[in-house]
Amino acid sequence: MSTLISILVFTIFWLLFILIGWMAAKRYKDKDLIRCCFLLTGVCCWLIWVVTLLMQLNPLTGPRASQKVIFGMMTYWKNSFIHNENDP
Repeated sequence: MSTLISILVFTIFWLLFILIGWMAAKRYKDKDLIRCCFLLTGVCCWLIWVVTLLMQLNPLTGPRASQKVIFGMMTYWKNSFIHNENDP
């Protein structure tokens, strides 16, 4: 539920940013260029934010090794804790 609320809040924030920029552009001579800048800025910032949020919802995990593989790595690697030598 909190994810949905945060998506709605930030979507409304960036929509308001675009709307205010759209209205503020009426005063200037190059209003189409200013509107385009506000629109692209709002969409790109929202997209970066939503992609970052969605990546954090389902993080990738690293490779998983079986116990045989882990024991084999500890046996063959010279700096593993199985050997009598101290690690550097």
